[in-house]
Amino acid sequence: MMQTITRLHKAMVFLEYFTSNSRVWNTDNVNMLMNQLNPEDKRRPSILMNDNYTGKNLNKLRNIRYGFNTILVILIWHTFIVRSQMARNIWYFVVSLCYKFLSYFRASSTMRY
Repeated sequence: MMQTITRLHKAMVFLEYFTSNSRVWNTDNVNMLMNQLNPEDKRRPSILMNDNYTGKNLNKLRNIRYGFNTILVILIWHTFIVRSQMARNIWYFVVSLCYKFLSYFRASSTMRY
């Protein structure tokens, strides 16, 4: 236990600089470069705001990430359920609670006052 506490303390001391001090960011160099561009280059869209990464494409990337995370959670869940009787019992308990909860709301929503 002391070894774990010592490691946590060292990590806290190491991260203290990054979490306690504030940073000041300025854009003076970017503004200077933008002022030096000729008018034709100023009309062109910025590389950072390229059409490839706006709107629909960002939504597609977000959906791919959500899908990947969902598949990963299902695989991890399946691994625990298959290998552990305790995890299986917890899963059945949670599902039965959800079923009872939903049944209660279904029954209470049909009541007339």
